[in-house]
Amino acid sequence: MPKSKIFLIFCIAFIVGVFFGRFINYQIMAILAMIFIIAGTIAFRNQRVLILAIAGIIALLGSLRFATDYRQNDLEQFYDQELVLQGVIVEEPDVRSDKTFLTVGKLIINNQQLESKILLRVSRFPEYEYGQMINFEGKILEPKEFEDFSYKNYLSRYGIDAVVYNPKIFEIEEGFGNPVRALLIQIKKKFTHRLEILLPEPQNSFLAGILVGMRKTIPQDLLDSLSITGTTHVIAISGFNITIIASAINWFLIFFFNRRISFILALVTIVLFVIMVGASASAVRAGIMGILGMLALNIGRRKNINNALALTAAVMVAINPQILHFDLGFLLSFAALMGLVFIGPILTQYFCRVPKFINFYLVPSTAAYIATLPIILIYFSRLSAVAIPVNVLILYFIPLAMLFGFLAAFLPYPFIWLAWGVLTYVLTVVEWASKIPWASFSFSTNWYVGAVYYILLIGLIWLWNQKQNNSQPL
Repeated sequence: MPKSKIFLIFCIAFIVGVFFGRFINYQIMAILAMIFIIAGTIAFRNQRVLILAIAGIIALLGSLRFATDYRQNDLEQFYDQELVLQGVIVEEPDVRSDKTFLTVGKLIINNQQLESKILLRVSRFPEYEYGQMINFEGKILEPKEFEDFSYKNYLSRYGIDAVVYNPKIFEIEEGFGNPVRALLIQIKKKFTHRLEILLPEPQNSFLAGILVGMRKTIPQDLLDSLSITGTTHVIAISGFNITIIASAINWFLIFFFNRRISFILALVTIVLFVIMVGASASAVRAGIMGILGMLALNIGRRKNINNALALTAAVMVAINPQILHFDLGFLLSFAALMGLVFIGPILTQYFCRVPKFINFYLVPSTAAYIATLPIILIYFSRLSAVAIPVNVLILYFIPLAMLFGFLAAFLPYPFIWLAWGVLTYVLTVVEWASKIPWASFSFSTNWYVGAVYYILLIGLIWLWNQKQNNSQPL
């Protein structure tokens, strides 16, 4: 068996192990570990059995990684207690219209340093900044569990294990965050404030969403329209969205530079985008996946990118194993990227008669839709019937809106007029499509059906690849 294939098996085994780590306990892990060790020892000379045994052990390491991370909660012992704490605001404050959420880490309680983070809900004013060290008093509460939503798991993926509502903050000191990240956040704030002055609503909030991933100020009716038309991804910082935008930039630059230089400039654009949105952990993950998506679309032989994709996913999951269960953005982004890599080439052949300028977005939109369909139905219980045509109609213009909007912050005229025109077109298409009676309808399913769907999809992809390999001349 080739070493590259063995490496791919080990990476997938670790990811599968992390997934099952939520459902098995330490005793089962110990029993399985003994079985794999015995099997590997007995069949040491049988390469296939030995590889499977090692893959099993690697999977158990993944399960152990999830279990130890998920069960670590330093704040559990302090639930329902009124305490005085000290900590540092470790993320950019999440500012809403009437309140602000602060993620506080580096906590100290009774001279004890804790690993867990805590989420504070405070009033809109006064304003707080990333990197401030605060002393506060409040009641530490366990995040609530709802019938169809686990707020505890939602926060746990960020390392947050408790919440405090309306704490009393009585001491603030500056300069305890990463200075580079603090500078990036300040640049982002000044940039978005500049756009607020130049553009009216809803164009301004929509541009902030597609440029820096800010969706808190987007009107609810526009968010509903984006959801109905299956275009919410354009305001999300995801690997798929970054890949699509970078591909469009790459296609545009080819008219001015050779293919290699335009490709490199497109990759540089991804890095600059991640920096511009503040270089948060989710943005960095999306940027890495976007770069891999670009490589997948530009490398002629798909197998050259398979191991890179598997390794990247394994490393991301190893760093934060909870994203595999509780980060819907990661699941959608990675599934869409897999669709680009494995389903895209199939659709390209079937859509060969479609004009290239339409295919440029038709193929990736359709591939991503097929790959993410079960996840969308499981989590949102809604199916958009207009997602593919609407994406084809607007995705050409999203990179233009980003380009004109970015330039308008430094040279308002004529770029602010161009940005307004492009944004108005996109919003008009989305709003018009969302009013079609059959644009979206309820349709729910579960992970059992989803598993069958993905097994059948993988089988069809495998059969197509076998057919392609058999048809190649010797």
